[in-house]
Amino acid sequence: METDDTRCLMVAGIMFFSGLVLGMATGVLLAPQSGSRTRRSLLSMVGDASERANEWVDDAKEAVNEVVDRGRKIVKNQS
Repeated sequence: METDDTRCLMVAGIMFFSGLVLGMATGVLLAPQSGSRTRRSLLSMVGDASERANEWVDDAKEAVNEVVDRGRKIVKNQS
């Protein structure tokens, strides 16, 4: 059985995502440039975000490997 808090949270979430979708749709429809240009721009932004995400993943992998290497050295020196 749902509590009032849970129901309120669900309604707020639905309203938030509905507003988000409507806002995006309105922005695309009222954009001052053509649809093909808007699509190219969106694809470019997605590509840039993907590249940045890949760089962050690579940096995180490198940091984890450094920590693991340091841990191995510490364990090896204590043995």
